[in-house]
Amino acid sequence: MSDTPATVPAAEAPISPVSAVVGTFSRPSETFRRLVARPTWWLPLVLIIASTAAAWLVVSPKMDMDRTIRESIEKRAEKSGRTIPPEAMNRQVELSRKLMPVFFGVALVGGAVLLFFPALVFWGSAKAMGADARYKQLLSIWGHASLPNVLGTLLGIPIFLQLPDGSLTQEGVGEVVKSNVGAFLDPSAPAPLRALAGSLDVFSLSALFFLVLGFRRLPGLSKGAATATPIVLWLVYVIGKVAWRAVMG
Repeated sequence: MSDTPATVPAAEAPISPVSAVVGTFSRPSETFRRLVARPTWWLPLVLIIASTAAAWLVVSPKMDMDRTIRESIEKRAEKSGRTIPPEAMNRQVELSRKLMPVFFGVALVGGAVLLFFPALVFWGSAKAMGADARYKQLLSIWGHASLPNVLGTLLGIPIFLQLPDGSLTQEGVGEVVKSNVGAFLDPSAPAPLRALAGSLDVFSLSALFFLVLGFRRLPGLSKGAATATPIVLWLVYVIGKVAWRAVMG
């Protein structure tokens, strides 16, 4: 009998943050397997915040903020059956203008929240379905699954740069990049229909595909549950968005 000890396979090296981002698009199945084994999430967070900041700086000059704010106030007043005097309208518009830097900060914080909070929901859902999963794993999966949305934001920047300053309202921003069905609807279409059609977006559906792929790499989760769980959660989100638009108009 040989006294030579048996060779123990070396543990797989953790995937680097840059390789994980690139691999999400080039080798997604292998990348999500390695992310579940050795999670990393900080680079997607940086990219989400950076793309949000860049989009805000490019898009905000293209918006007619006075018109946008007035339309928003008028819609709320119409819903409540109230009439807002011109002086009160002007004060609200001026206040909203002064708060624009605050809105910018809120947008950046919101980008981070949209990483951490959904990951918590996905983690709880995966655990409920029997997955042997840690929050950090779902944070890593969701962060990298969100990269198509980051890509969509960055691809939209050159399109917005070509538009004249002050040419858009908030409603019109979502129609500039023709990546969703809602961008092709008439502006007079009902708000709930536009919300539903806007959810049928190339980048969002790509993110959903990557999310399912990541779920399918979680130990203890059947392939059926791994596929159904993200899709059901996405449908709940879409239904909620449509219902909100139905109420708010």
